Amino acid sequence: MKSEAPPSQHSSASSHKIPSHPPSISGASSMLEQDGGESVKVCVRIRPMSQKELLAGNTNCIEVQNPQLLHLKQKSNIRQYAFHQILEENIDQAHVFSETGVGSLLESSLDGYSCTIFAYGQTGSGKTYTMAGSEERLGRADYVSDESDGIIPRSISYVWQRMNSRNEKFFVKSGFFEIYNEQVRDLLNPSSGVKHCRWNLKQGFFVEELMVVDCLSIDDMIAVLNEGMRNRKSGSHELNADSSRSHSILMTYFISEITSEEGHSIKRYGKSYFIDLAGSERLKETQSSGGMLVETKNINRSLFVLGKVISSLGDKKNRGLKPHVPYRDSKLTMVLMDSLGGSSRALMIACVSPAISYVEETASTLNYATRAMNIRNKPILQVDSQEHLILNLRREAHLLKMENDYLKEQLSRATGGLPPLMVDYANSKSATPKETNINQYQNEVNTLRDENLKLREGRENAEKSYHKLMIENQNFYLKLENLESTFVGAGLKDEGRPKISQNYTINTLINENANLKKRLNSLQQENSEITAKYGDNTYVNPDDFKSLQSIHTQLQYKVEELQRRERELLDLIFKTKKKE
Repeated sequence: MKSEAPPSQHSSASSHKIPSHPPSISGASSMLEQDGGESVKVCVRIRPMSQKELLAGNTNCIEVQNPQLLHLKQKSNIRQYAFHQILEENIDQAHVFSETGVGSLLESSLDGYSCTIFAYGQTGSGKTYTMAGSEERLGRADYVSDESDGIIPRSISYVWQRMNSRNEKFFVKSGFFEIYNEQVRDLLNPSSGVKHCRWNLKQGFFVEELMVVDCLSIDDMIAVLNEGMRNRKSGSHELNADSSRSHSILMTYFISEITSEEGHSIKRYGKSYFIDLAGSERLKETQSSGGMLVETKNINRSLFVLGKVISSLGDKKNRGLKPHVPYRDSKLTMVLMDSLGGSSRALMIACVSPAISYVEETASTLNYATRAMNIRNKPILQVDSQEHLILNLRREAHLLKMENDYLKEQLSRATGGLPPLMVDYANSKSATPKETNINQYQNEVNTLRDENLKLREGRENAEKSYHKLMIENQNFYLKLENLESTFVGAGLKDEGRPKISQNYTINTLINENANLKKRLNSLQQENSEITAKYGDNTYVNPDDFKSLQSIHTQLQYKVEELQRRERELLDLIFKTKKKE
């Protein structure tokens, strides 16, 4: 293992939603929300009653109705709670891992997303056992995996198997720290003293100068877990002989690199947080004193702030608003900021005791768990900013090419099947497979935009011309039908052809001929007046003469055209009368 600083994380500007399967129950909200967000997944684990609780005559205060619904018996009242998954007393560690959907979150981390898995509940409710298994066994140098392993060691085995079966090349880094008495301590380097929580725009809240080591094998990751467990603070009191006195956070970074078909290297930055919270305690029950009393007060204070954060984020009245969320009020909520209402996928495992003597603590845990289901996160794919820009440009270029092909097809149809005279940029030099430069992608996108704009204009013009020709064609068709009606027979119609209009009759043609004669006489009169005004003995300016000569030529052409039209109409009238 090699120690180094935490890897830099690059936030993507686009949100990629992760599909998830909502529970088929009433009362538990779907993980995937309509606005693109994703709710925190909440599972409840009920531990078996201890021998001490049984000897004290405790009865079971929890009745599980189905895998998503339970009843809590509290004095004379029965309250109903619905969650994504409820794990009963007889569920073993392997089923806890599979039923809570931890594998799905780990897959998201390998894909480049952030995910958080944390256990919440009162002291002695089974949080540490659920997350890690036996702390004492995990801290041994001769640790060997067995059936009692919790979520963390099982997750380490799972992700390493998945990384070996995927095409990407992975780089794994890990760090381990605890929050003890509101102070952050490095569990991999305990002698380094108290660490500080900092915040910046790129990473959010992070622990400054925390030791993060390279993990080249599964043994390295197990070694990180073992070292951290050995150094974690624990103590003994009346409620728990081996109580965790701190909040522990195991961070694992997954940097994946894959080469695309175009030869471009793509890096993604995923991470997983495994958080084992210290349990809330009643001072009277724990009989704490001295240093342990201070620990208990600090634990309860940080969990109280966590409860306030969950309540603020989970209040449905605040949806669509930006309520004040007291993340900065404790180190724990600073670390959980990205997991609760941020850009991470989150799983909360609420651990409870079924003993009636702890029904108040159980009710409190279930109430916070219910509110947590209303918290919505928006998972974001973490990629390098330049690579993200290239991916977006390539995606936009692909969409523009699709639109380009569609517009070319539409324009070709509008122009009667003739292909448009456009450059095929898809096969030109600007779209070679080896392009990796951002400017080249941008140029290609701009070129396709310009071409698509021209194609749209061409298609619109072609459609306008087409409609204009259709209207003219319809008018010519009606005129032809009317002429046929006049010269072949009024009222004649062929099979499948509409009845012919009879606007053009012989009388209509005679009237039209009379009008043409009037126009002809008028033009001849205008011609005579011009000749009389500008005769041979009258001086005319050469420019005026050219202008008048042009007018005279035009009038003469109109006269000849009208005379020709008159002859045609007379001939048609003559033929019509002859047939009659």
